[in-house]
Amino acid sequence: MKIYILGAGSIGSLFGALLSRVGEDVILIGREEHVKEINRNGLKIVGIEEFTVYPEALTRMPSEPPDLIILSTKSHSTEYALECARESIGKNTWILSIQNGLGNEEEALRYTKNVLGGITTNGAMIERWGVVKWVGRGITIIGDYPRGISPFTAELIEIFNKAGLKTELSENIEGWKWSKAIVNSAINPIGAIMEVKNVKILENEYLLKLAKEVVKEGCQVATQLGVKFEKHPMELLIETLEQTRENYNSMLQDIRRKKKTEIDFINGKIIEYGRKIGLEVPLNFALWSMVKAKEIPQTK
Repeated sequence: MKIYILGAGSIGSLFGALLSRVGEDVILIGREEHVKEINRNGLKIVGIEEFTVYPEALTRMPSEPPDLIILSTKSHSTEYALECARESIGKNTWILSIQNGLGNEEEALRYTKNVLGGITTNGAMIERWGVVKWVGRGITIIGDYPRGISPFTAELIEIFNKAGLKTELSENIEGWKWSKAIVNSAINPIGAIMEVKNVKILENEYLLKLAKEVVKEGCQVATQLGVKFEKHPMELLIETLEQTRENYNSMLQDIRRKKKTEIDFINGKIIEYGRKIGLEVPLNFALWSMVKAKEIPQTK
């Protein structure tokens, strides 16, 4: 299968490396420094497993349409990335978003009806250009967006599992995307504002109570929109905090690295969807505002 990884950062590079290792035709599209190092010395995976692969790496999309585009950019780059990829999206090309937040699949549907949603709990970080550390082996769930299963999706599940990416199929990927976004709407901004590891949220009664109230707000919005959860976000909240106790979440890492966060596509989207149905979400708004305030001196 010809696969383009659009936004080959940490998670995108990990997926690309594992798929390349089992013989899939993978092209990574990423930042110039990362691309140069991969083309010079290969893509090295360290951590849970250690190996080197030699996929092609580019800074822009090839014109030849692939079978699959795995979209792994930050959510705030989705619109721009897809517009740049327009000429590469053929009539038989599928787009799989494994991004955080809400709204990425809807953006992809502007270019093709062949859209898959996905979530993953694998953890990875770029240790240096050309080197990705696999820090947590997790599970990936994918399905046709917003609901359903196609023959292509079933084939993709087999390929992912063969590559060592433990992957399950869902007929209700929209429900999973909302569950993860709601959990992230609690963990990420609280961790970013307080500058703490996830374990602090789990073990501090005040932070945990706040996180649960934020989850309740998100659930109210999703329920009124008709979203059906496969796993309730409250259950997923505790499970995620326990499994990622020692993590500094990605939003805090972005702020520390002076990068733009994904707050607009997590809490911001919950606020947006809530207002469309006449539902205010004051805790989400408060967290969104505080993270935006921390972003201002970083991103101006």
